[in-house]
Amino acid sequence: MRIFYGFVAFLVATSLPAARAIQARSDKEQPQTVVSGTAVQSVVPVQAQLGSGMGASSSSSSSSSSSGGPGNSAFHPLGPYVSCSFLPRDFLECKDPVDRHENATAKNGKPIGCVKWGGSTYEDVEHTEVLCTVFSDIECFGNRTFLRAGIPCVRYTDHYFVTTLIYSMLLGFLGMDRFCLGQTGTAVGKLLTMGGVGVWWIIDVILLITNNLLPEDGSNWNPYV
Repeated sequence: MRIFYGFVAFLVATSLPAARAIQARSDKEQPQTVVSGTAVQSVVPVQAQLGSGMGASSSSSSSSSSSGGPGNSAFHPLGPYVSCSFLPRDFLECKDPVDRHENATAKNGKPIGCVKWGGSTYEDVEHTEVLCTVFSDIECFGNRTFLRAGIPCVRYTDHYFVTTLIYSMLLGFLGMDRFCLGQTGTAVGKLLTMGGVGVWWIIDVILLITNNLLPEDGSNWNPYV
């Protein structure tokens, strides 16, 4: 029994300071009334004032976000908005690259425009900058229209690899494959010589398979069959 009473006394002794601390904290949070002469003034705790200030700032931020963006405030890296230039391509509407028509001097040192189109590997493909605009329903920080770098100079036309290969294997001796690629001059020569007596026919099939025979306009193979 002595052990039990000792344990109860220990719990009471330890709970009294905590209860007093909680009571003191609640008393501080309660509005206090200060009598100054004949006027009665209510004193609001500082924490309550801070809480009300945070509520006002949150309401103002919510109103600014509902108005369509962060406004002219400074960029905060931990805030809800990301820089518009960091958005992926799915959130942007970008224009097509400018065609310089193989005129390198037309660029005048500017990274805008494509001199060469197409290419099979990453090293062969030229890259440029295009003008992109963020979609109207996307909120971000900064300029909504900007230049996006690293856009490949690749375009697709009505050239399909599988279709051209079938033409080359079946009607290559008539130059049908080169007609499809837009190489009219060599296609006529291939037609008149009946595919170079079969040799030119076989060579063009090998060139197509090894990706050395490409469309005349420099476009890439259309990925859709």
